[in-house]
Parts: sequence; C-alpha cells; structure tokens
Amino acid sequence: MSSSSLVLALDNSLDYLNLALAFDGCLLEERRMKVESHSSDVLPTRVAQLLGERKYDARDLTAIIITLGPGSFTGVRVALAFCKGLSVGLGIPLLGVATPDVLAAPFAFMDDHYLCPLIDAKKGEVFFGLYRVSAGTLTRVGDIRSSRPEDLLPQIELPCLCFGTGIAVCREALEGTPGLRIAETGFQQVSGEALLRAGLARFQKGALGEAKPIYGRRSEAEIRFKVEVP
Repeated sequence: MSSSSLVLALDNSLDYLNLALAFDGCLLEERRMKVESHSSDVLPTRVAQLLGERKYDARDLTAIIITLGPGSFTGVRVALAFCKGLSVGLGIPLLGVATPDVLAAPFAFMDDHYLCPLIDAKKGEVFFGLYRVSAGTLTRVGDIRSSRPEDLLPQIELPCLCFGTGIAVCREALEGTPGLRIAETGFQQVSGEALLRAGLARFQKGALGEAKPIYGRRSEAEIRFKVEVP
C-alpha cells in the first residue's frame, strides 16, 4: 500500500451499516447508520456520499476492508458483492476480517483473559468466537460457530468477558458463573476504526487471502432446498 493511501472500511453484517475512511492510516471519519434494508442500492449511495463530502471519489481508493460475518446473511452477501465489484473494477486489494475478530479487538488490553463476542443469530441461537488475550495480542481459539445458549458455557474458557448483541439471548445461561463477566451494554456493533486497524495489520503481514463470507451455520435456504450456497 502506498504512502498516500485512502482506505474504505465497511461493515454490513449486523444491525447498522458502518463506514469508515482513513488516509495514510489515520481515521478521517466514521459513520454508523440504521438503514431500512440490506438492499444493494443503499451501499453505493452511502459510500459515494462519504467520499464526496471529503472531496474524493471511488477512483481515489487504494484498498477496501470489509467484515465477512457471521451476522445477517443478506447483509454480508450484499456488502461483499459490492466491495468485490469495486475491488475488481479499481484494481485494488479487498481485505476481509471476521466480524467477531473486530468486535473483540477493543479488549486486547485484557491480558490473561478470554473474550467471547456473541452475535444474535436469531432462532434462539448465537454466533460466537473465543479469543485468548496475551501481551496485548488476540488469538482466536477454535472456529467461529453457532450455539444454543444452554450449550455455550462448556465451550467457554475462564476467566472470560462476554459481550455483544447475543447477550440478551444467553444471559440466563451465563449469569452467576464464577470467572465470567457480562458486558450488558455497549460493544454490540463493529467499530469502523477497529476494522480499519485489523485490516491494515493483515495487509502489512501479507495476509490477504480470498474474501469469503463466514456464515456460522447453513442458511435457511440451504436447509430448506438442500443446496449449498458458496
């Protein structure tokens, strides 16, 4: 990435559309907005507004960073299709980061603890990842997956901090467990700045890879029609 880099970060995996713009690694602006739907016509308009108000256009971008889920199946797919189109059309890198990775990032100061971001997966389940913090570095333990609240606790290491939109679903199953803390409010949405930092860090390490959606479980359409969606 050049010394004069303009990077767009985008999250459409949860309840809000999050956009962030950085120049030379410094955050210029972050916007979080509630949109009526995850439809494909929203993203081009919102991105164009953000760039235009900063006197840029899409041709000035040097990289795009996006969350890969899990979360909203539709939101993840729409955002990824949009960003892949920009990436190919502009000839710039597209960097994907798992949504729980970004949710956990602000707690990297909690040495010798585990972190468990919980995302409401609907149907009485949550998506989650488990992270170990050591010397300010997060290491994901195992895969990102889905669970019923009653099955979650045996999959968590202690001491652990649990947080996110899935807390409401799991509170009863988790409350009162020694060594487990619950953050009731805040930290339920992706931080645009945290997403930028995570993506740029992976770029510096050369960990580009292919940006593929992380669903956490099979979609309703896959189950109902017995197909596999790539």
